[in-house]
Amino acid sequence: MRALAVVFLVLCATPAVFTAPSANATPGIAPAAGPLPASGSLEPALDCEPAPQQPNPVVLLGGFGAVGDIRAALDKQLAGITGGIRDRGGCAFIFGYGIIGPMQAAAPVAESAGQVSAFVSEVLAATGAKQVDIVAHSSGALVANYYLKMLHGGPQVDHAVYLAPVTAGTTAATLIGGLDLPGSPEGLAGVLTNVADPLRDSVFRGVQGALDCLAGSRVTRALLRGGVTVPGVTYSVLATRGDQVLTPVGTASFIREPGVVNDFFEDRYPGAGVASHATLPMQPDATRWVLEQLSAD
Repeated sequence: MRALAVVFLVLCATPAVFTAPSANATPGIAPAAGPLPASGSLEPALDCEPAPQQPNPVVLLGGFGAVGDIRAALDKQLAGITGGIRDRGGCAFIFGYGIIGPMQAAAPVAESAGQVSAFVSEVLAATGAKQVDIVAHSSGALVANYYLKMLHGGPQVDHAVYLAPVTAGTTAATLIGGLDLPGSPEGLAGVLTNVADPLRDSVFRGVQGALDCLAGSRVTRALLRGGVTVPGVTYSVLATRGDQVLTPVGTASFIREPGVVNDFFEDRYPGAGVASHATLPMQPDATRWVLEQLSAD
């Protein structure tokens, strides 16, 4: 996460290099005060027809790890999962969202969720499917939960399968990797958690999506209030004990609600070793777990 913190500072100091018109205003949570750069999205070609045995197209949402060549980064991280879905006759579409400058997921979660909502509608129209499944990693799961609950996306989704998801939010110290901010006695973590600190908006301008991932953020509070899940959607969560980004481990990710599958990777696959937050989606056993969840009734 040290590299992620450096990217945050780069984004704050330089203009966006990739912008597109923002998604239409979405209901739910009002955006933070002050203007934010326009965000864009990265859509794959909708050139797949689902096989009868795999009727739900799968929309895949990555997290903050996609920086620079976003398409290449997402394709690499999710290659095992997309390959497994396609080998079974399914359609897998990796969607890039909330792109500001060189980083995915930098836009406010509400804005990114609006982009996901529009893309799901496109997928359903292009494939003729009745519903999609969502597979999401890290902050992609927070965006998916916002779409499902706040934007009423539940009727369009069958399964929500999450890898190391941001659910309850993480602590500021792990989000920024313990880096300090010169001139701030509380360091970056103190700036992140103090909404009254004027450095917060200036230093983290353009990465509201990161602030939304914090425990106690307006987004996480709204999603936890009354429960995260929505009727009709089957939820599954795979966390890792080696997660240094989402802390407390497990607590930050699990959805402790009826009917939700909550697994630790290391408990489910004890011979696989410990996975990190970033490498979890690339583990062959994690791919196996995802495919099992997508097939569950």
